[in-house]
Amino acid sequence: MNRLRRIAICLLLIVACVADVSAEVRFPIPPVMKELAKPGIRLDAPVHMTADTLSYDEETGIAVAEGNVELAFGTRTMRADRIRYDSATGEADLSGKVRYKDAGEEFAFDRITINLDSETGILYNGTIRISSSNYLIASRKIEKTGKSSFLIEKGMLTTCPCDPEPDWKFEVRRARVTLDQYAVGKDITFRIRGVPVLWLPWGAFPVKMTRQSGLLLPNFSSNRSRGYTLQLPYYQVINRWSDATVTLDAMSRRGYRPEAEYRFVLNPESEGALRATMFRDRADNRNRARYHGENIFRSGPFTANAVLEAPSDPRYYLDMVDLDALRSARHARSEGFVSATGANTEQAVSILWNKDLQEIPGPDNTAQRAPEYTMTLLPAGIPIAGVDLSGEISATRFQRKDAFDEVRARGFGEVSRAIPLYRSFTLVPYLFADVLGTRFEQSPAKAPSDRGRFVPGGGATLSADARKDIPGKAFVHSAGVSAGFRYVPRIRQDDLPVTDRWSRLAPQSQFLFTFSQRLLGVKDGAAPKEFLSFHIEWAYDPGGSEPWGSPYVDPLAPYVRALRDQIDTGTGRPPGKNSAPSDIYAKVGLTPIERWRFQGEALFDPVETSLTVGAVSAEYKKDEDHRVLAEYRLSRDLAEDVRGTFAWRLLRRLRLQAQANYSLRNGYLSGGSVGVSVYPRSDCWNVGFAVERKTQPDDTSVKLSFGLKGIGSIGN
Repeated sequence: MNRLRRIAICLLLIVACVADVSAEVRFPIPPVMKELAKPGIRLDAPVHMTADTLSYDEETGIAVAEGNVELAFGTRTMRADRIRYDSATGEADLSGKVRYKDAGEEFAFDRITINLDSETGILYNGTIRISSSNYLIASRKIEKTGKSSFLIEKGMLTTCPCDPEPDWKFEVRRARVTLDQYAVGKDITFRIRGVPVLWLPWGAFPVKMTRQSGLLLPNFSSNRSRGYTLQLPYYQVINRWSDATVTLDAMSRRGYRPEAEYRFVLNPESEGALRATMFRDRADNRNRARYHGENIFRSGPFTANAVLEAPSDPRYYLDMVDLDALRSARHARSEGFVSATGANTEQAVSILWNKDLQEIPGPDNTAQRAPEYTMTLLPAGIPIAGVDLSGEISATRFQRKDAFDEVRARGFGEVSRAIPLYRSFTLVPYLFADVLGTRFEQSPAKAPSDRGRFVPGGGATLSADARKDIPGKAFVHSAGVSAGFRYVPRIRQDDLPVTDRWSRLAPQSQFLFTFSQRLLGVKDGAAPKEFLSFHIEWAYDPGGSEPWGSPYVDPLAPYVRALRDQIDTGTGRPPGKNSAPSDIYAKVGLTPIERWRFQGEALFDPVETSLTVGAVSAEYKKDEDHRVLAEYRLSRDLAEDVRGTFAWRLLRRLRLQAQANYSLRNGYLSGGSVGVSVYPRSDCWNVGFAVERKTQPDDTSVKLSFGLKGIGSIGN
């Protein structure tokens, strides 16, 4: 038994050194064997070994295992025809179909000779495969020249290990590799299906598992605004928690635009980025710039978030940015806040700064909040009264460039109590009050004015929920219904300046009714699957929803009325008296079979018997490469559009993708793109071509791309 233990440990040390892993053995180690242990190698976990013959010479310290030698320890296995180890010199020789496998890593060589003391050796005629990244490295000879350095002769690298010939590969005549640094190669040939397409006399590639500074793959594109654009990015590692990218955009129409981006991660919940660019626009003959930043920081009860968005001019996004959300924005919004959260409260100090992008002639009345303090009281029970109390207190200073400044304080409080009535029936009565006081400057010639208001209100909500399990079919049907009433009296507020949506609150005596239901499929061990969902909502105010002198949507209005008010605001409709019943809002979702999804949404006006908002869509989705979506959407007096998305792989070698938005109201294509990607034999590499068309502003972009799986892509 001692001999078997000694042989096992000797062979185990060989595997640990060759594979660069920590080996473990379970059986107790005799004192005489502890001297065989190498630094970093533990010998106290289970090992299984088989061989046709095993021998160990006590005098020479030579261990030999021959015939179907196999070692298994944890997830690692090693096989060879013969293993010889000399414990006196540290020399090891593994021959005859040497195979090693550990989870997603494996190698196969004809022969391996290695010295465990110097950690040097030679691996003859073999391959190394890393499944996690799909890397395959093959070489006629790999010489281990040190602990983390290698010399490769006649090697090959690919992430497309297809049989019998990879779709693509890099061949190198000779390369020096230092782990966590670089692989420097000479005489490098890039081949596609065996055909040479690129030759380099010299090349350097990072071989680090961690981040590595260096040039990134360039991108090329073309559009009407910027012309032909070549992007050349450089990536710099600063330290373990931050890095940066410097990019030069060479634009044929507008000139050269450098951009720097700095990123940092302070802890798993805290990260941020800063981006800045400044250049001389050759087309407009002026200097232009953009500064962008975002930050998320959390530590215990403290949070500090910020977003910076500052373009040099209102048309910067239209000319230089492809993101539609920024191109259509009315303001460039920058904000930041710091908050502290307690058991039932949250306190925050924030700043909000808006840059007007609308280019409307006249004075700039854009309001800036600098600063704003808010204290929020989360619902908390009061033991004596048996009710819940919640509320909010805020104080804000509004600044304007060409209009009056304002200092405002506001408080909102609500008390409520949930009263169980019968089984799933619950009644929740509540009372609330909203108080506002403000001081503002009407004009430079007048003294500041003080104004205020007090708006009380109250109501109640009666709700019921039900559930039914359908035996034998693994279905669960759930339904919920609620009826509520909210009362807000008419309070004089005409003397208050209209600054935001809380400045003035509308009167209401409003009933709100909702009904929703879901049909779920439930299987053992699987997440519930929704087959059908339905929701309907309707409000009724006997006095009608009257105007209250504010262009903002009333924050106390129910969703059905708020949505209608948002559409009226967007279309520029003057405020007018609405009818007693609100529009009826309904939403339905249906998934009858796997991969199919149908959805519908509508806001229906029962007085005019017309749709205020309507949308229907149908989608088939197997995965991102097999997807079809069609949607129709109507917003009365605002838009009527048809949208479609298509992506499909044909014969595994061709991927087609298209997306289009067509305005039925205006009769033109508001945006769209079409592209094709070719995968000659597999997903290992692809060539792509895409055309993107936009009409606001009028712009067409053309992109060519070439990608290698696991390496990167050019043109995306």
